[in-house]
Parts: sequence; structure tokens; C-alpha cells
Amino acid sequence: MKFGIWFLGFGICNSSFHCIIPPMSRSSTLYRLQRVDSQLDALQAQLAVLNARLASSPAVQKAQADWAARQAQVAEARSKAKTLEQESQGLAEKIREVEEQLYGGKVTNPRELIDFQADAESLKRNRGGVDDKQLAAIEAAEAAEKAEAAATETLSAAEAARAEEVAGIARDKEPIEAAIAKLGEERETVVVNVPVEDLSTYDALRNRKRGVAVALLEDGICAACGVAPSSSRIQAARQGGGLVHCSNCERIIYAESGKGYGDTGDREDEMIHRW
Repeated sequence: MKFGIWFLGFGICNSSFHCIIPPMSRSSTLYRLQRVDSQLDALQAQLAVLNARLASSPAVQKAQADWAARQAQVAEARSKAKTLEQESQGLAEKIREVEEQLYGGKVTNPRELIDFQADAESLKRNRGGVDDKQLAAIEAAEAAEKAEAAATETLSAAEAARAEEVAGIARDKEPIEAAIAKLGEERETVVVNVPVEDLSTYDALRNRKRGVAVALLEDGICAACGVAPSSSRIQAARQGGGLVHCSNCERIIYAESGKGYGDTGDREDEMIHRW
């Protein structure tokens, strides 16, 4: 029986379809880890936004601040009206005392009577002014109470809307948290296959390169920075034996099977390098 051999993107198969599948390269494993981490980063960013919305509500905070301010205005207006009322009552008592001296018959000296008359008139004028202020203060208190009532309604509406918003955020979080949990499990599976030194290199690059440590090689160009590595680096990345870094951005470059062959027109060479 004759056997033919086919070069496939994932290995070599004979006519009996017995395939030799090479193990995943170091860079391909890290690229898989990078894809998982990138998805986790995106989901965690979404979750952070939702958690920030849960932590505070500008609309409720504004309504609470306005309600508190209105309450303070009501208290101030009532206190002012009460103070003026007490002042008016004090003046009324003094007027009563002066008029007792003026009309009680105990004072007969004309000069003293004239002084008591002048005092009574002065006290009455003062009381009239105080009464006017008291009336204005009462009106201000009533206006403040109406404003407080409106602020209370606004706060109640804001709190009701906030309750609906919180419920909606909780619903939005559920699928994101589930996806994060699933990706976390996948990440653990991938990390098990990453050598300690490679993981250390990967983590260091992630910290330095805004979360992207591994970049795909597309048509001979680093997808992260847009610069074409040298032919030797591209060749080394294709072979997948070790970690190859982009000469420009220093990220690990990964030549995905069937891609990254922009510098050659030899189809047979491309098929060989795929495995």
C-alpha cells in the first residue's frame, strides 16, 4: 500500500490519517494567555464602570444636598421669625409698663408725663418696625417650607430612579461576572502550561506595555506597534522555538499558523513553516 503525506496547518498526516501534531510553542501559549487576559481586562474595565456607578449617584447626591440646603433655610427663617416675635413681645411689655406710668395716675409731673409719652411713642414705632420684619420672616419661612417640600419630592423621585438604576446595574453585572469567572478558569488552565520564566517575562511586559505583552505578527508586521521586524526575527517567530521580541516595541511576537508570511511568495515554504 502506498502512503501519501500531506502538510497541514496543524501538523503532518499520512494517507491513513495518522497525524503528528506538534506541541504548542512557547509563544503560542503566551499568545493564548494574552487573548484571555485582554478579554479579562476589557470585562474588568466594564465591571469597574458599573461598580463606580453603584458606589455613587450624582443625581441623588445633588437632590440630597438641595434638600439639606432647603431644610437649613427653613430652620433659619423660622428661627429669625421666632426671634422677632420675642422681640415684639418684649417691646409690647415695655409699652404696657410705660403706659401704666403714663395713665395710672401715679405720675403728675407734666415733664415726666411728656417723657413717658415720648417713650411710649418711640417703643410703638420700634415695635411696628419689628412686626413688619416678623411678617417678612414668616413669609420667608413659608416660602422656604414650600421649597423644602419640592426638594423632598425631587429627592424621593431621584431615590426611586436610583433604585431602578441599581437593579439594572446588578442585572448588567451578572453576565460580566460570569464571563470573568469562566475566563479566570481558562486562564488557570493556560498558565499551568507556561514556564515560570516565560510567565515572569510576560507579566513584566504586561506591566510595561499597557497590558499587551504578546503581539500577533500580521503580514510581517507587529500588530501592536506597526513596525516590521527583521527577516531573522520573523523566521524565528515562525519556527516558534523560543520567545522572539519585536525590535521596536519589545513585545513578544507570535506568528499565527497560516499568517505572518508577508515576506515570501513560496507557498510550499509557507506550508512547511506552519508546523
